[in-house]
Amino acid sequence: MDLGLAGRVALVTGGSRGIGKACARALLAEGAHVALLARGADALAAAAAELGTGVLTVRADTTDARQVQNAVDAVVAEFGRLDIVVNSAAQPASVSSVGTGIEGTDPAEALAQVDTKVLGYLRVARAAAPYLRAAVRASAAAGAPAGAAIINVSGMNARRTGSIAGSIRNIGVVALAQNLADELGPDGIAVTVVHPGMTRTDSRELTPGRLASAEANALGRVVDAAEIADIVCFLASPRAAALNGAVLEADGGRPGTLYV
Repeated sequence: MDLGLAGRVALVTGGSRGIGKACARALLAEGAHVALLARGADALAAAAAELGTGVLTVRADTTDARQVQNAVDAVVAEFGRLDIVVNSAAQPASVSSVGTGIEGTDPAEALAQVDTKVLGYLRVARAAAPYLRAAVRASAAAGAPAGAAIINVSGMNARRTGSIAGSIRNIGVVALAQNLADELGPDGIAVTVVHPGMTRTDSRELTPGRLASAEANALGRVVDAAEIADIVCFLASPRAAALNGAVLEADGGRPGTLYV
């Protein structure tokens, strides 16, 4: 299937590592131009060198609206347009300093997690939305398949208890995305959420306990970051417009679980 991503421009936040970098690699393979956004200059340079020529890097802390706006503006100045945003800039749950339970959850640390993941995603979407609208109009005027996309990488803590901060930040991403889907959908911008479970990436080792948990899904094996990236690539395509507002679980399935 031709996803229609050749020549499109994607911004991947959290693109210097993990799932974000895997998404960038997959989008490049589909012929998209890709900009990586992250805080660390060294990590960005290493990721760009690994991914190959044609990758733009922009530095920004997504808790700072001005930095985010400047980074998004720089992407459009370089490539001339912006069609796709992949929001993946957040600390992995497995290395979060926020504890679990009522006694282990520091409200200040939990608030910082929400600021990064939920409001950070909002800041990026706000900065990108005018450019995404313009890209939809430009594609339509050129007779090309029109459509832009914002894909928000969240996590399965939105579906379960056990980590107060993890549940709050991930269900917050869902609430944000579904509000954006209602608002931006009529403009041709599809907004979706992907919930990875524990995922193998090239930047994170799974402890024996986490590995056993990851393998306890219905597939009986660990899901790889490249598999999450394949899902993101489809969601980034104009072919996936009907999924606007969708929340997709990508943890391999949990035996015995029903969602109605």
